[in-house]
Amino acid sequence: MDFSVLIGGEAGQGAFSVELETTEILTALNYHFFATKNYMSRIRGGHNFHMIRVADHPVHALSGDQWSMVIALDEETEKRHRQNLHKKGICLSREMTREVEKEARESFRDIAGSNSMLVGLILSVIGADYGRVEEVAELEHREFLKRGFELAHRWNLSGLFNITPKAGKRCKLDGNQALALGALLGGCQFMAGYPMTPATSIMQHFSTAAQTMPVHFEQAEDEISAINMALGASYAGVRAMVATSGGGFALMHEGVSLAGMTETPIVIMVAQRPGPATGLPTGTEQADLNFVIHAGHGEFPRIVLAPGSIDEAILLAQSGFEMADRFQIPVFILTDQYFADSIHVVEDVVTEQILSREYPIFDKTYLRYRLTGNGVSPITFPGLSESLVKVDSDEHNEEGKITEEPALRKLMVDKRLGKGKLLRDAAIPPTFYGDKNSESIVLCWGSNKLIVKEAVERIAGDSISVAALHFGQVYPLTEKMIEAYGLDSRRLICVENNAEGQLAALLRRDLRLDVDHLVLKYNGECFSVEELNQSLRNVLI
Repeated sequence: MDFSVLIGGEAGQGAFSVELETTEILTALNYHFFATKNYMSRIRGGHNFHMIRVADHPVHALSGDQWSMVIALDEETEKRHRQNLHKKGICLSREMTREVEKEARESFRDIAGSNSMLVGLILSVIGADYGRVEEVAELEHREFLKRGFELAHRWNLSGLFNITPKAGKRCKLDGNQALALGALLGGCQFMAGYPMTPATSIMQHFSTAAQTMPVHFEQAEDEISAINMALGASYAGVRAMVATSGGGFALMHEGVSLAGMTETPIVIMVAQRPGPATGLPTGTEQADLNFVIHAGHGEFPRIVLAPGSIDEAILLAQSGFEMADRFQIPVFILTDQYFADSIHVVEDVVTEQILSREYPIFDKTYLRYRLTGNGVSPITFPGLSESLVKVDSDEHNEEGKITEEPALRKLMVDKRLGKGKLLRDAAIPPTFYGDKNSESIVLCWGSNKLIVKEAVERIAGDSISVAALHFGQVYPLTEKMIEAYGLDSRRLICVENNAEGQLAALLRRDLRLDVDHLVLKYNGECFSVEELNQSLRNVLI
């Protein structure tokens, strides 16, 4: 069984509250589900809708455009989405949700309780056991939830989409929670940032952690200050990061170059949204890949990661700090609004081991920028010993003093770029799904990972020869990353949320790999599994 519900209305009407309470209870009851949202850049008004998919098997994407249930908190929701209702679907019209609000007002003198009544109604539709719901629900919501179950019974909706929860211990995480958790597990102890959708909740999660952990969060006055604070913290000896979106990252470029010249480790999370300029501030897109790869002036090495699942986000965020330290470079983690705001059920146990930075000790002969065979110089931090730690944004000698000597300048550029071999050797391989002998391979990166996986599994289930390859590291790309898949002899299809096929172009430039077909979406919304299923079939058949 597979059940998808859309709750829509104006900002301020409570659609988010319905999603939040529903997913909390679904988690406690051991249901498999996935949830995401589409919202406008408004505090009040506009058209927002929250989507939850519940199933009797693990799900990590929206199934399609047909809804099992639509709950309209305003007339606009009914107008827009009722037409996409499944033939056996349920529509709670605005007239019906007004009745719920009226009952909450008259019975409980609390119109806000109507949101919990709608939660109870949804749970009744999927056949949830009210006794178990009562056990896990917050005390102040139980009467409202019970009334929601009674409404579903009165309207003959109970158990229409009966789904059985599965045994097992689970928790729910959204993408930004996973990135914040991964950063903490990576040993990050300092974060600075300026609020910018869709990265803001990373800061919120970090500031919450700072209340009980040896971690500091600083809300800076702007993004320029944020990155310079983080670089200062890293220089002083703690692992540090920033998080922002495209417009904020534009202000960080000088700081990015400062990290490149001073070889100061830092992790930079960039949550993509549609541009240029303000664009769609609450939409989703994958159009900043080129922007991040080429960020900053001058030439210096970097790594760009793009997780596509909760476990991968935790792992790559954790690993990002290790790589930033090991190679003394900026490491970028690219996410987007869809991944940031989507909620997944997590079943695997997350390691509680927190990685830590090493603090090597040197004597007075210490040279911060000593020329080495692999480009990585010794690093220590002020105050640990008698060694003098000098850094400079100008070109410098091995000691860290300014130089304008041409031959030394060349040696220092070669030293920094010489880390490239180490970066290529440490490249994280892509994830393959399906039969390695498939005639066609669907390529993707970042947040499209699990959408592509499910769509390709559906197509392969119809005896069509297709598999998928997801890149969690998008820069640098190496021949070794793809050598096991014989991509030169396959038909290649690249799925991206941008207008120009930026990964496809990068594959062509760096690996001389030509993509045969592009499947692109750039209207500010994510792919659904069924939408991508049809688009890929149009190419494959």
